[in-house]
Amino acid sequence: MAIVLGLPIPDGYEIIFLLTLVLILVKLVMAIYLGVRLRKSKKEENPVAPIFMGSIMLVMILWSISRIFFAIFDFFLTKFDTNTYALFPNVWFWKFGALFASIGVILVLWIIDRKILGNKFKGIFAIIMLASMILETLWPVSTFADFQAASTVGLVGSLMALFIPILFFYIGIKTPGLRKTAFLLAVGIIIYTLGGGLVSAAIIDIFTGAGLTPDMVYLISTSMKIAGLLMITIGTTRFRF
Repeated sequence: MAIVLGLPIPDGYEIIFLLTLVLILVKLVMAIYLGVRLRKSKKEENPVAPIFMGSIMLVMILWSISRIFFAIFDFFLTKFDTNTYALFPNVWFWKFGALFASIGVILVLWIIDRKILGNKFKGIFAIIMLASMILETLWPVSTFADFQAASTVGLVGSLMALFIPILFFYIGIKTPGLRKTAFLLAVGIIIYTLGGGLVSAAIIDIFTGAGLTPDMVYLISTSMKIAGLLMITIGTTRFRF
């Protein structure tokens, strides 16, 4: 075990732990910044902009909380040992991490559909993701196979989040005045998502097989996530529907 900032971290994961802390900090800074801008935007006549900005601010806060739960699960409870994933209380830290990550996305999906697109899709994307989130949280887990099954259920719901950049591309195409802002939001979300995907088990093996160290892959992933968060934040402050 290595000691990082006074905390015991599994050997080989020191840099990854520090990058995780940086990402949590960036999300909290973005949330604070959006909160400050939200106070000013409430004076505007546009009723949708503050609602949308408030939802993204909440997403940043919830993603920070989610990442904290996942960090505790990874670095302190399981130490990346899959044999311990299904144990109590480990699995509940993972479930709460997934829960907090999903709540904000569901809210954004709902607001985009109801407030921006005039209930065009009847909230179906948010409803599917909500049902998946509830099922994943309540799914009984006592073995690693159960853990994988619950994770698969959550993944199905998470696919609904892919519609967010698609919806922003749609808004940009249909509304010329919002094109740059909508496209900025869409691209930011895609970059953030791709950054997260780099460190999935299947993808990271490809990069390490090509000669990159896990630390390098996580550094690229974190850089992409931060770039995506900045684009999302900037796009949110400019969004006036």
